[in-house]
Amino acid sequence: MWPFPVNIRAFAPFKQFGGYFDGDNRGYSTSMTATSRVAQNFTVDPAKGTHTAPNTFSSPSHHPWFGTATAKDDRGSITNFKSVENKDGSNTVSFTASMAGHLPLIPSADIDVHTNFTLTENDKAGTLQVKAVQTGDAFPTAETMIGDTKGNQLFIGVSPATAGGTLGPYEKLAGDNDRPMMTNSFTITMDNKGVFTGVQQGDKKYTTAEWNKMYQSKPTGTQ
Repeated sequence: MWPFPVNIRAFAPFKQFGGYFDGDNRGYSTSMTATSRVAQNFTVDPAKGTHTAPNTFSSPSHHPWFGTATAKDDRGSITNFKSVENKDGSNTVSFTASMAGHLPLIPSADIDVHTNFTLTENDKAGTLQVKAVQTGDAFPTAETMIGDTKGNQLFIGVSPATAGGTLGPYEKLAGDNDRPMMTNSFTITMDNKGVFTGVQQGDKKYTTAEWNKMYQSKPTGTQ
């Protein structure tokens, strides 16, 4: 019944990185105005078995010597999309969302992030089951969220930057890597208007605020 917006962002939590590039200088955030080195958003409707084309983009990059620029060739895709109507009346979609983008001011390798999603929507039960497995360069930091019909964002998971020093972009980004970044599985409860009301994972239940706070407090990685 409800379309769900998904947001994936790779950001530099450091004040500076990669040889004096300004970082995003932040922690994990559900704010839609938070900056990132490359980001992607799209909308998925499990009940209809559809998705929108992914929008992949970057925030401006700044370097004290080279100035300010915004990448214009970020790339994203959704592949292996499958939709199934289950016997209990729920609907399941599975797919892979990929994004890639690089620093625009100097030659650099892409930031690569690939996320395998499985979403099962059961409107009668008022639940959305979420499973996600994310791989890629594991640098810089990444955060993945899903939104409800009111625009509230809920963390699917986060991935800290692996240690790479200030030269992390040059040490960690070469090639399209398959390093583990994030794995998660949980069930969102929602009301009859598609607004998220809580999260259940195993035998534990969380309010949406408690769930997001748990992820916002996780380490973003070391420089």
